[in-house]
Amino acid sequence: MQHILIVEDDRTIAESITFILEQDSFSCQWFDNGSDALDYVENNAVDLILLDVGLPDMSGFDVLRKLRIKSDLPVVIISARDDESDQVLALEGLGANGYITKPFSPRIVVAHVRSQLRRNRTDKNSRSKFSINQAMQKISFHNQELTLTPLEFKILSHLIQHPNQVHTREYLMNNIWDRPHGSDEKTINTHIKSIRKRLLEIDESDPIETHRGIGYSLIE
Repeated sequence: MQHILIVEDDRTIAESITFILEQDSFSCQWFDNGSDALDYVENNAVDLILLDVGLPDMSGFDVLRKLRIKSDLPVVIISARDDESDQVLALEGLGANGYITKPFSPRIVVAHVRSQLRRNRTDKNSRSKFSINQAMQKISFHNQELTLTPLEFKILSHLIQHPNQVHTREYLMNNIWDRPHGSDEKTINTHIKSIRKRLLEIDESDPIETHRGIGYSLIE
């Protein structure tokens, strides 16, 4: 049984989502705040998170930001905030997998959940074209070992472990560089160009997508 974490401060909404998901044979856990939800993810198996933005202790965006440091769990935002800028921030800037605006039909939520879980299974199956040996700091692509610098290894392994998510240049600098303040963001572009060259030598279909003015993602 797949397990869904619901992070929503409105009990009525949370109970309606829980009811219809359990009717569809999902198990659910509900929290009304971000801190408890993050603690739960650290210690329990979760297949997908439904995350409200307006939480009492922190923004849902902050929850997602903290989560993405360690996890690529599918996250669908549920929010009354329907501004385009909020949706772009969640989907492209923070790596959310979906965005549902309130009010919504519970059946729509179920459809989003099922769609994202199917996509996540596909991602995991296709990710087999890469293999990472963390101990040896090596990555193979289609069973061919890549020649990478230490920084290129860190960048590519991060992208592989978080596929189909847009990572800003600033995020990559702050989370991969040992001394991010001593480097220019253009350095990321140089390393991505080098990684891409090595991948294209093996397979002409480029798995790294450039999001102009934002950053990069690994498409699988």
